[in-house]
Amino acid sequence: MQVRTLIELLNHFNPDAEVQLSLDMPGRVIAASKNVGVTDYGGGPQLHAALDPRQFRLCFGCGMEQTLTDIPAPPLASAKRYPGRIQADVDLGEYDDEESAVRVRDFFNYHRRPQIPLRYPDFDYANWIAPRTTSGGYNEHIAAILSEKFLKD
Repeated sequence: MQVRTLIELLNHFNPDAEVQLSLDMPGRVIAASKNVGVTDYGGGPQLHAALDPRQFRLCFGCGMEQTLTDIPAPPLASAKRYPGRIQADVDLGEYDDEESAVRVRDFFNYHRRPQIPLRYPDFDYANWIAPRTTSGGYNEHIAAILSEKFLKD
């Protein structure tokens, strides 16, 4: 794309609007970033973005059949489109806000899949009691974990 074409396209938008750059694969958005910059690599301008590396998993020195842990399913939709909804391979329900949804996901991973990194690793998931879903009940997976915790105590 030429700079002239990009400028003409951008002239259709509010000049104060936020710009995002997304990485797309066929059929889905892999990542989006608001940290968009412009550099000169010597042959003209280059747009770049600092993507969140937590969305990617790299395996070095082995074939996929040699991995020892489950590979998490890729995000199918942005969490911002569905506030409070956890997008992942196990449906843990809907929660009042995104932070609660992420903590519930971490709670599940802490108790069921300890090999998966947590978004809030310093949080005390061993003693925390997960909240109810927006419908007022506990998700079946979370209820099973809580039941096991209470039976141990």
